Amino acid sequence: MDFDLLITGGTVITADSSMQADIGIKKGKIAAILPPHFTPTASSTPTLDATSCYVMPGGIDAHEHLHMRTAVGRTADNWRSGTIAAALGGTTTLVDFVDMSPGEHMVDALHLRISEAADAVIDYGLHMTIQPDLHPVDGVPKVISAARIAEIPAARAAGCATFKMYTAYPNMQVQDGDLYRALTAIRAVDGLACIHAEHGDVIEGLREQAKWEIKHAKAGIENPQFPMLNEQFPASSAYWHNLTRPPWLERESVQRVVALAEMTGAQVLVFHLGCETAVNAIGEAKARGLSNMFGETCPQYLVFTDDYLKRPDGRLWVCSPPLRSQADQDAMWHMLRSGTLDIISSDHCPFTVAQKDSGKDDFTQMPGGVPGIEVRMGVAHHFGVRTGKITLQDWVRTCCTRPAELHRLSNKGRLAVGYDADVVVFDPNIRQSLNQADLHSTMDYSAYENIAVQGWARDVVSRGDVIVRNQQFIGQVGRGAFIKR
Repeated sequence: MDFDLLITGGTVITADSSMQADIGIKKGKIAAILPPHFTPTASSTPTLDATSCYVMPGGIDAHEHLHMRTAVGRTADNWRSGTIAAALGGTTTLVDFVDMSPGEHMVDALHLRISEAADAVIDYGLHMTIQPDLHPVDGVPKVISAARIAEIPAARAAGCATFKMYTAYPNMQVQDGDLYRALTAIRAVDGLACIHAEHGDVIEGLREQAKWEIKHAKAGIENPQFPMLNEQFPASSAYWHNLTRPPWLERESVQRVVALAEMTGAQVLVFHLGCETAVNAIGEAKARGLSNMFGETCPQYLVFTDDYLKRPDGRLWVCSPPLRSQADQDAMWHMLRSGTLDIISSDHCPFTVAQKDSGKDDFTQMPGGVPGIEVRMGVAHHFGVRTGKITLQDWVRTCCTRPAELHRLSNKGRLAVGYDADVVVFDPNIRQSLNQADLHSTMDYSAYENIAVQGWARDVVSRGDVIVRNQQFIGQVGRGAFIKR
């Protein structure tokens, strides 16, 4: 039997098992799972020696923001730098986002975003963001028009199987009635809804209250209308971000999303969960048999706590929902192992120090996002597998296999005959610094500065092409393909 590439000598790790086996690759696909130390017919067959390494499916990161338009400019990583960093960390497929301009049709916005991704080095899909497009009366919350909802089938046919909505942020927040209508339409096209779940209306009230307290703190004046906060932090403290987005507002929003998912039957994934009480709402739904609710967490919630927001440079760790307590972090690991949480995504939103500094004197202006596209796989292994919090199978399930299943990546996420030959040779003995100087994003800082992990991707294969060899990127810019899902 002839192959274009043979991966030999490693321990194959799947979401279900571990075994000694070789992998035969031909024409970009996995052609055979072979006995260990298989001898190919042709002695000239290219070989990757994976002795003492794990051989696993390529990572699937279905949540990042490359070259995204924001109030402080585009995010720092473009499709070239971002996908190279992802590949060097063991990720072979991304799912990013399409954000529409006012009046733009979903399909037109999708085609524009695909053109922006021309330099991608790994395969990628795109979520379609659904946001309010009507504001008929000044002071009345924006609504999603019937015409916008009617575009969902066309976006699905064009290759977007997943649709993102927000229950927070004034310009993005979807009202409950619109969320119900959108979920009904998404169910009709067999799509997946991805929700940023926080109680936006109350958050905005708390932010206004916090600004009042900051302004009057020096005079010792308390706000009689809002006696809830009364915390003494300077205006520049990122901890105000945490105080104005408390855990129960995240849980309440998740509960509403669960109710609407149950009513509509739509499949719903709640993004970036780091709060035990919010994840419990999903666990409770699953426990009573609701099979269409899913949860995602991210590396920042598995490594950092809200103590980072109390640092003078705490704005570098501002994200929404915010970092939580050590107890919450411990719960995230437990819920990954139990299956209450389904996947780990990076939510890589790379703002430079200068962009973050735009909010250094006002917490409400701090752009939210933590970089992590390159570190996701290594962090999950080091802080999860090596500490016994999750198993090797949990790691592959949450970082590779389950993301492919949920996000309709039908040829990805498994080491099985006929699947795309996206394979990572992961060396558990490599010690990798996570300092900015040792990573490959265009970011000018690392949230993981002074942290090193044990275990890292050594070689990476994407659709049969070796694109990382001995931790060096050797792939071709622009080889990544849009995946129509």
